[in-house]
Amino acid sequence: MRQIGIVREVCGEYAKVEVSRSSACEGCHANADGSCSACVSFGEKTTSAKAENTVDAKVGDRVVLETASNTIILYAAAVFLFPLLLGVVGYLVGGILPYTATPYIGAVVGFMLAFVIVWATLNKRAARRFDVRITRIL
Repeated sequence: MRQIGIVREVCGEYAKVEVSRSSACEGCHANADGSCSACVSFGEKTTSAKAENTVDAKVGDRVVLETASNTIILYAAAVFLFPLLLGVVGYLVGGILPYTATPYIGAVVGFMLAFVIVWATLNKRAARRFDVRITRIL
């Protein structure tokens, strides 16, 4: 995935880059009059990203940011599929117990446990490496 952003801060080997989220609301028919609930809920049209500064970009430079497609797929699977999988496992484990509500409680516990695991894992991963990389200066 590629995006264009503006470097706002440089700290050693990484840079904080401001990226416009215009692509999210670009084709929205209701965006022109401000009636789209999704566009309104996003609030700010910009966000910042911490990116590996491989091209020695300076503050104020317009840059191209890239993220590997497999990384995006991994994050999507972690956030959407893993909780579903653990919810099903929790339901099945809860079904072993003789009480009526235990499958449902197991499903909820498994679903919530998945989000805790995803949150902890992704935070640890983000601290160790950069998934976003500046590839060139415009």
